[in-house]
Amino acid sequence: MSQAAITRGKEIIKNAIRETLRGEVAKIPVADEANLRLFEQALRSFDIQRMLVQKNVLVEFYIPELPIEQGKKWMLKFINEAPADIREIVFPYHVRDCADAQAALESPEVQAALSARNITASIQKIDDGNDPKIVIATYDQVMNGELDVFLENLKRNE
Repeated sequence: MSQAAITRGKEIIKNAIRETLRGEVAKIPVADEANLRLFEQALRSFDIQRMLVQKNVLVEFYIPELPIEQGKKWMLKFINEAPADIREIVFPYHVRDCADAQAALESPEVQAALSARNITASIQKIDDGNDPKIVIATYDQVMNGELDVFLENLKRNE
């Protein structure tokens, strides 16, 4: 493990500790087992241990589930808990998550649960609400008309 990677891990841990309330647990996601070992090594350093004691905080690392796995769990829970008279389920997903949701819906586990309950299911795209609420422009952007063009395009796309 490189010293630079350990240093970066220590900074991530320190930031998590700073953001965690006294007496709470800082939960830090890590990408995989190799990163988990790196973070565990960084956690053993003296300055991190001192911060933990001073703030009375614990640190936990976890490897988050892939989005498709999260989607499958959520869909299976919903399917299995649906009342007996339900014949169709529409799962709402943000546009940015639709590909993962579709893959989860098409998985053998979800399809088997749907078949067993005689339910059909589909994905419905919902608005992300990503349109900007505040627009910041430089003086030059205002003077040369870039802001006007941006606002017109935004208005046209509504």
